[in-house]
Order: sequence, then structure tokens, then C-alpha cells
Amino acid sequence: MNHIITNFLQNYGFNDTDIKIYLDIYKYGRSYASSIGHRTNIDRTTVYSALKRLIKKGFIIQTKSKDVTSYLALPTEIFLEKIDAEIQSAQQKKKIAQIFIDEISKLKTGHYAKPKINIYEGEESVINLYEQTLVPNSQQKAFLTIQKIPISLKNFLINKFIKTKISKNVKSEVLICDSERSRKYKSLDKISNRETKIITNHPFELHSEIILFDKTKIAIIDFNDEIFGIFIESKTLYQTIETIFDCIWQIDK
Repeated sequence: MNHIITNFLQNYGFNDTDIKIYLDIYKYGRSYASSIGHRTNIDRTTVYSALKRLIKKGFIIQTKSKDVTSYLALPTEIFLEKIDAEIQSAQQKKKIAQIFIDEISKLKTGHYAKPKINIYEGEESVINLYEQTLVPNSQQKAFLTIQKIPISLKNFLINKFIKTKISKNVKSEVLICDSERSRKYKSLDKISNRETKIITNHPFELHSEIILFDKTKIAIIDFNDEIFGIFIESKTLYQTIETIFDCIWQIDK
């Protein structure tokens, strides 16, 4: 097998089975799962698992004719389109980072009040930070990620946070990435005192949460290797992030 092709596909997260099945479909065109398994000598269960992954990645499509399912590889230009999207995403992140750098640098000039910053490490501390965002009769704006939240923290958010939020009459506007979980999350808006917008336009991917509350306060929460949160009180930084939030909120109308 051509090493250039293999290495390229591996860089896109293809394992050896994915590569064999993708190249088989690309070579022979529209194919049935049984035909793919026969040509590649891969068992049926493994074939279906790989097909599901390739469909999710957006490299093949599933079609049905007369109740018979077949699979077809998308034009290879899809790889260039994905690279273009990654470049566009990186450029957008760079612009937002520059806005952040420009704004935070003003904090050293003496023309702005020094912000209050606290670090919260560990799950219990982050729960405390979440609770601080629930200022009675207030409005929140939040960029949320619901893909990586630990189970124990998720239980707190579902069972206690929402109840306290409602009892304190805290309302929120929420931006989240498109996913099955996001759609389920949005379906609970009415009983959670919130309005959620699912952003389907690419690129929009969130890896941490940002919650704007009480007009000058910001909570940043990250769930990657170790759970931690950052509390910042800064009117100018709040306004900058709020401007970005409102821009995305309005564009998606």
C-alpha cells in the first residue's frame, strides 16, 4: 500500500481497518457491506463499525435503494475542504486571542482597575465557582461544552445547580456546539430558565466553558486533564467577551 496514502489517512484518525475499508470503497465505488467484507477479508461486525466511523468523520455516505443499504466514498476534495475549515478555525481563534491580548494588556496601564482573579482547583472548588455564578435575579451569558463534563460534576449540575438557578430566578443565554447531546440539552430549556442556541456553522468548537455573570464577572472552567476554574472580575474584559458572545448570537439568528 502506498505509504503516502496510508500516512495521510492515519493523520486524519484512520486506523488500519478504516484505511482498508475506505480505500476499498473508493476503488470499487458504491458497495454493499457484504461486498466490502468479502474483498477486504474483514468480518461483518468490524466492517459495520468502521463504516459507522467513516460516516461520522464525513468521508463516506450511506445510501438506500429498495431497502438495500450501500456505501459510497465522497470526492477526495473533502480532505482539502476540511483543511480549509481548520485553517479558518485557527484564524478565528487567532483573532479572538488578539482581542484578548489587546484587552488584557490594558490592565497594566493604570487606566483600568486591577481585576480580581481567583483560581479554583479540583471538583469541589469548581462546584463552589458554579454556585457563585448564581446571583439572584440576574442574567448569565455562557459558552458551554457538554461533551467532557465528569459524571459527578454533571450530577451536581443536573440535580442541584438547575434547582438553585430556578429558585434564585437566574436566567441564561447559552451558546453550544452542535451534537446529539446539545439537542437534548436544548430540549430542557423551558424547565431550566435558559435559551440555548446550537451553533452549526463551522468552525465553532468549545473545549472549555465561559460564564458571564453579575455584569462584571467571568467564570472560566476547564475539564481536560485536571478540573480547574478561573474567576475574573473585570468590567472591560467582561464587555469584550460579551461583545463576542452577542456577535455570534446575532449572526445565528
